[in-house]
Amino acid sequence: MSIVVMKFGGSCLKNHEAFEKIYNITQVYKDHKKVYVASALSGITDLLLSTAQNLDEPAIVDKNIALIEKKHLDIIEQIFEEDSPYYNNSKDWLDKKLSELEDAFADIIEFGLEPYYQDYIVSFGEILSTYILNQFLLSKGFNSVYIAANYLIITNDNFNKAYPLYELTNNRVKNKIIPLLENPKEDSIICVTGFIGRNKIGYITTLGRGGSDYTATILARSIHDTCSDKDIKVILWKDVDGLLIVDPKYMPESSLIKNLSYNEAKQISHFGAKILHPKCLEAIEKRNIPLEIRNFEKPLEEVRFTLISAHSDSEQIKGISVVDDATVINVISGTMVDVPGVLAKIFKIMGKNGISVSFVAQSSSEISTSFIVKNADADRAIQALRNANLFSDFYEVYSEKVGVINITGKKILENQTKAKIFNALAKKNIKVKAISQSFEELNLSIIIPKEKLNQAIMMIHNDLCEDFNSNECKNGE
Repeated sequence: MSIVVMKFGGSCLKNHEAFEKIYNITQVYKDHKKVYVASALSGITDLLLSTAQNLDEPAIVDKNIALIEKKHLDIIEQIFEEDSPYYNNSKDWLDKKLSELEDAFADIIEFGLEPYYQDYIVSFGEILSTYILNQFLLSKGFNSVYIAANYLIITNDNFNKAYPLYELTNNRVKNKIIPLLENPKEDSIICVTGFIGRNKIGYITTLGRGGSDYTATILARSIHDTCSDKDIKVILWKDVDGLLIVDPKYMPESSLIKNLSYNEAKQISHFGAKILHPKCLEAIEKRNIPLEIRNFEKPLEEVRFTLISAHSDSEQIKGISVVDDATVINVISGTMVDVPGVLAKIFKIMGKNGISVSFVAQSSSEISTSFIVKNADADRAIQALRNANLFSDFYEVYSEKVGVINITGKKILENQTKAKIFNALAKKNIKVKAISQSFEELNLSIIIPKEKLNQAIMMIHNDLCEDFNSNECKNGE
């Protein structure tokens, strides 16, 4: 029997109607073994973190705790009959966890908000929502089992952005998940908390941005590695049909990308697509586990969704992704030509200051080097370079806010495709300030003036229209 790991985000848990959709989805996939991963209710993670950061403000703490309790009580009262076992179980669980939360706040007042405490505090969101989902499924007659992910996913000690230790995680999955999936007498739905894990000594960790999606793909990989049945896929239920050719804020009528390879999806996700974090694909790529991004409002949809797998169409451009929160740092010297180690020194300084670099371009003479950082990191990056002796003495360092456009697809390797892109920009006299493309890579990144970003996206999209294999384009856009 096929296995499906489904992730339900906070927008899938917002009211009675949403939970009924989960019931309908469960019926649609009745012939699959199922693992459900749930996020916290919308807004709860931020509320938990805000409370932990404002423990010296009793009014804020009381208001936030009351709001956390109310949000969960509202859901419990909507989806369960009053005084039913599931209603009482969920209320008792909520009371118990809120009591544990207040104990944790007392510890933070005494010891400070260490990274461990921050992860522990925000974990309560998923622990509450997933238990309520489990009780809902039980109330509908399904055999559902609740498992907190910190009993399954073992991670390193990098709090807030932990990375799974797969060998240890596989052992946990083999012992706790596989017996349920392979039990021929029980068809169990396994409900697992998203976003969280634990390190070797038992402290709760969190997986960072896209953490619940990451949980789903980590579990899919571990199930694949430890289960006799290798027929497994991941479904991420979202409030959109899937990944789009262009972010709708730039082109509201943007078309859906139906098929992507793992590499294509990672490129698009890295450069601005917030629907999926590229690390989620790292977990499943080498196992060839397919991932679908589907619209929660359309569980029966057979065509309009995005499939990410090992297969793609090399004759297409897949998408245009955008980074609009970007500053280009330029490091220029007319005297330090052929001096070895300049790039290494730049990256060492950036790494030491915790600044991520997403784009690098260098002249062949090594006179100038340009790289992209987030706007919020720009001042720190410039100051760090200017404080270093080499750069303060021999280099000019300056910055400019820019837009980065990333065009993804194997067809970008063709010179004709590149010609179309630059001809499109030339029509509106849009200057390209820098270019980056790795050898044999499937994406081209270009830096343009920030104020020209919207216009550039429109021109590139229109001139590459046929290369997207978009029905909207081919029918006369």
